[in-house]
Amino acid sequence: MNDDTLKELLIVLKVLAGSNPPNWQRPLKNYKDFDWSKIGATPISQDAHGVTKVVWCGHVYTRRSGENRKFGAAIWFSRANGKGEGDETSYLKLITFKDSADAESLPDYVVRSLR
Repeated sequence: MNDDTLKELLIVLKVLAGSNPPNWQRPLKNYKDFDWSKIGATPISQDAHGVTKVVWCGHVYTRRSGENRKFGAAIWFSRANGKGEGDETSYLKLITFKDSADAESLPDYVVRSLR
């Protein structure tokens, strides 16, 4: 393979990745000092709380956070992906900063199976 072919393949891979972002998960405490280059993203704006927009694979992802306390504190970066059911806008997530829930206890029958 020559350099031109490799460059073309890189472009194709970026297009494929950009159409289906990975929604990486990181603890909420990592948001403020997150190294965006580790996921190939470039910050393009920020405010007093941290990065507000990043570019990844040619798409701009905007910081968002929910109002529903039931699901806990979280920050995510997403972009619109057209209209879904009920004419509501659907979104693709690049990364979510959220503390994970504690693991559930294993049921007795599973514990017995581990022996």
